Amino acid sequence: MGELTKMKIVAYKDPDFSSQLGDYDVLVNPENYKQKNEQQYTTNDTTIGSSVPTSKYKGGGSGMFDIVLFFDGTGIISKKKVDEQIKEVKNLVYQYNGDIHEPNYLRVYWGTQSLFQGRLKSWNVNFTMLDMDGSPLRAEVSLVLIASVSAKKKALEEKKNSSDLTHIRTVLDGDNLPLMCYRIYGDSSYYIKVAQYNELTNFRSIKPGDVIIFPPVI
Repeated sequence: MGELTKMKIVAYKDPDFSSQLGDYDVLVNPENYKQKNEQQYTTNDTTIGSSVPTSKYKGGGSGMFDIVLFFDGTGIISKKKVDEQIKEVKNLVYQYNGDIHEPNYLRVYWGTQSLFQGRLKSWNVNFTMLDMDGSPLRAEVSLVLIASVSAKKKALEEKKNSSDLTHIRTVLDGDNLPLMCYRIYGDSSYYIKVAQYNELTNFRSIKPGDVIIFPPVI
């Protein structure tokens, strides 16, 4: 039977996640974790008499990662006091880093798998067992991380998807040329130019499996 792989939180001081500062192996692997992503829309609709606003796409919202860490100071799992264990993690993920004038950048790993990268959004401690003198013996810390991508990586991704580049797409079920043009150019009216470029006699004749070339916007 293989050795148990622990979840690890690694801290970095730069948005490119290249300058590592430290790491923390969780005491007990969590039973679960949550990831949440959302899309952002604007609903400004000034149409008189409109009962339902028109939602217009604004962009991708920030992803969230929720996890609960367990700490034990009874001596069964760790000999360190709960306060000391929590402080170790808090210094890594929560504390203000004077070198960068903000909290650290974080990555969560489980083995070789990178589960999430971002920064701490919220920190909540729940002491679940207390000693006779009131000192904590067990605790749970709920962390919520918000996704973070470096400006350089984001620029490269946006350039990759830019309408200034040539794109080759395979038609999928439900696709039509105006819709595909809207996805790439942000304007469905380019379907005529794309049809001409691909020597299509009828833009409605495309079918799943066809390969369409979308040239740079002229």
